[in-house]
Amino acid sequence: METKLRIVREALRLFMDEGYERASLNDIAAAVGITKPAIYHHFGSKDDLFQAVLSLFFEEMGRWSAERFGTCRTLREFLEAVFSSIGAFQQVADILLKEERSETSYSVLELFLAASKKDPAFRKRLEEGFVRMRTGLAEKLREAQGRGEIRSDIDCETLAFEIHAVIEGTGLIAYIDKSVDVDAIGRRMSESTWRLIEA
Repeated sequence: METKLRIVREALRLFMDEGYERASLNDIAAAVGITKPAIYHHFGSKDDLFQAVLSLFFEEMGRWSAERFGTCRTLREFLEAVFSSIGAFQQVADILLKEERSETSYSVLELFLAASKKDPAFRKRLEEGFVRMRTGLAEKLREAQGRGEIRSDIDCETLAFEIHAVIEGTGLIAYIDKSVDVDAIGRRMSESTWRLIEA
């Protein structure tokens, strides 16, 4: 199991550095210190290995999210944590590899877009993750309405979608425009959102 996880992590590292198409199984084997046939002992193909990388993403990000957001007691705390996480989303490779790295050639976003085009099942999995995020956020908004934290006239589903779109859009903008200070803009967007919705 340890060798299998090392293969998956090295595959992610190389996919981030070289891109999925250019990273070869020989490169991955060399990085792990094993032979290419040893990879086939664990994975039937490069696509199977990529699926394991994607599974690692969902598992690790689920754990990271539970740790990051699980202690928030109020909606305001939760929104502050979500908006302050935009910078962390830019460093997903660090989270997955459990190390701090310099900038990679490819973003997780690029890998996911490529995977979505290549694999309809993965696209569906991403879609389900997005829906879960918005559904969970809408539920938190409704609970906050019930506690009187935010205005009662807010359409929680629409606001959840707007927040999700702002988070994803800001991440994309910051990936393209390196001058964006995601920590500062995250704080300001959190404060602005709260002023618009607080009771």
